[in-house]
Amino acid sequence: MKKKANRITKTVICLTIDQEEEYLNKMCAQGWKPVKIMLGLWFTFEKCEPGEYIVRVTTGIDPKGSKASRERRERMIEFLTDSGAEIVPETNVDAKTRIYAVRPASMGDFEINTDIDALIADYTARRRYHIGWSVATALLFVVGLLEGTWMATMYRAPEGTYVDLACACLEFIAAALLLLTFVCLLLPIPSYTRKIRKLKEQRQIEE
Repeated sequence: MKKKANRITKTVICLTIDQEEEYLNKMCAQGWKPVKIMLGLWFTFEKCEPGEYIVRVTTGIDPKGSKASRERRERMIEFLTDSGAEIVPETNVDAKTRIYAVRPASMGDFEINTDIDALIADYTARRRYHIGWSVATALLFVVGLLEGTWMATMYRAPEGTYVDLACACLEFIAAALLLLTFVCLLLPIPSYTRKIRKLKEQRQIEE
C-alpha cells in the first residue's frame, strides 16, 4: 500500500463487480473516496468524511454478454451523471465492462437497478461474458501448448544454453498467465448463477 498525506493506493483482487462494490463502499465508510482505478487491481483513494459517499459499480456488457457495448456504456454514464454521480477514471484491461460511480450520500439512496427482471438480465449478461472468455482463454491455452510442442519438434536449441532457457521461461510465463486468466474468469460464474437463481426465486414469491 502506498500512502501520501490524504491519498492512498491499495492493491486488491476482486473477482466480481459485487465484490468491488462492497470493497469500495467499505473504504468510503472508513473515509476514503475512490478517485482512480488501474487494471482492476490498484485502487487510489482520497481522504473524505466517513460515509460521505456511496459507490455503485455497474457494467457496459450488452444483454447477450458477447461484447462490451459502447452505446450501452455511454447511456449508462449519461444516466449516472444526470443523477448526480461522478464517474471514477479507470484504465482496466476490460474497461468497457466496468463503470464506477460515486455519489454523495446526502443525495439519498443510490441504486442503479431495482427491477428484478433487469437484475436477472444484468447478471445473465455478466455470466455469459465470463463463460465466453473462459472458453476462449482455455482454447488459447491448449493452442499454446500444441504450438509449443510443435515448435519443440521443429527446432531444438542446445540444452542448457541461454536460448533454451529463455524459450522455456517464456513458454512457462505465457502458459501461467493464460491459466491464471482462465481461473479468474471462471471463478465468478458460480456466484452469478446463485444470484440469478435467488432473484428468480424472489420473483416467483412476489408473483
